Amino acid sequence: MKDLRELLERSQKLNTDIKRLLKESTYLEHDNLSKLDIDYEDAEQLLLHEQLWKVMQELEDVSDRLDYLALPIKEVSRLHKNSDGRYETESGQYFTSGCRVEALISDRFRIMPRWVRTSIEHDGKDYFLAGYQEIGLEGLKVRLRGRT
Repeated sequence: MKDLRELLERSQKLNTDIKRLLKESTYLEHDNLSKLDIDYEDAEQLLLHEQLWKVMQELEDVSDRLDYLALPIKEVSRLHKNSDGRYETESGQYFTSGCRVEALISDRFRIMPRWVRTSIEHDGKDYFLAGYQEIGLEGLKVRLRGRT
């Protein structure tokens, strides 16, 4: 494997198999593996059930992340505070607590700016980037993914 693009392409192909496994295991339908044939008096099967349920949870997270990366970038913009006290992009997309966003940040750990996937949160006084409270939102470069 030579680069990130090739890894992403192979991961997207793997995601097809992950989704099929999640569906066939009944995990997606019931959020657990309760519809599988299990002998609840067999200690080994109980171990397998518990461990495979945890694997399915993690695979669902992997699938969600890969789905997200497959979404096209629909806007790159800078944030400014609007008259309602919310931060919004140049197109008028505003954020409230819990809204997901990618932000271009520079921090003390990296020399080059990098995109991070995070969320906008509120502390009772103002909005901030979850995990990056020291970075101000005014003028921050952000991007949004999604279907247009």
